Amino acid sequence: MINRELYKGYFTHDDMSKWQCPTCNSGSLQVIQDKFLKQHNSETEINYHENWFQAPEMITYTFTALLSCTNPSCKEVVTCSGTGGVEREQYSYDDYRHVEYFKPVFFYPPLNIFQIPEKTPENVQNSIKSSFSLVFNNKSSAANQVRIAIECLLTHLKIKNYHTSGGRRNKLSLHKRIGLLPTKYQKIKDICLAIKWLGNAGSHCDDDITLDDVFNGYDMLSFVLEELYDNKHTHVTKLAKKINAKKGV
Repeated sequence: MINRELYKGYFTHDDMSKWQCPTCNSGSLQVIQDKFLKQHNSETEINYHENWFQAPEMITYTFTALLSCTNPSCKEVVTCSGTGGVEREQYSYDDYRHVEYFKPVFFYPPLNIFQIPEKTPENVQNSIKSSFSLVFNNKSSAANQVRIAIECLLTHLKIKNYHTSGGRRNKLSLHKRIGLLPTKYQKIKDICLAIKWLGNAGSHCDDDITLDDVFNGYDMLSFVLEELYDNKHTHVTKLAKKINAKKGV
């Protein structure tokens, strides 16, 4: 399951999120010293000297930063950008401090929100990575890319795309294609349908899609891919079948 709080929250100068390096998947990302730049956005610049403007709580920022991987054999550099602001941390009635906080909306290379099994077909991987690149700034498109990943996956599983009726070749809907999955894929069929509905919602209105919705899609897709392409449990399944066939050891 995805550690959602890692990606949903803000970070401060004193409390940096522990994002995993998207290249080596082992090191974490840290801001490179002197490579963090913040600037008042247009709204703050225009209104800063107005009588009604309450600084610093009403200040909003745009920021960009370079992050480096802590793994000495990797040293990948990741670009990060987003928005920020200032909040008051109140300790008592007259004891408080102002803290700058920042929320990323873009990473390049994009973060791997979940690990894609190595044997996953390339076009499925590409759709997932496209979703990762969009998830913080365009949740609707990110959800739709998860749906596209399922479409590509069905093609790889040799589920037909078209049917012929009355001499005409008609494209099958994703719903019907999922229904054509053979019995051996029964465990993933309902999950694929749920991902399809999520992707449909993403195709229509971004306001209806939350980050949690997309992460739900990721959790489900991750399960499907592990069932199909991750062999870490295969030996256990084979062992169980062998013992069941013998009805003992």
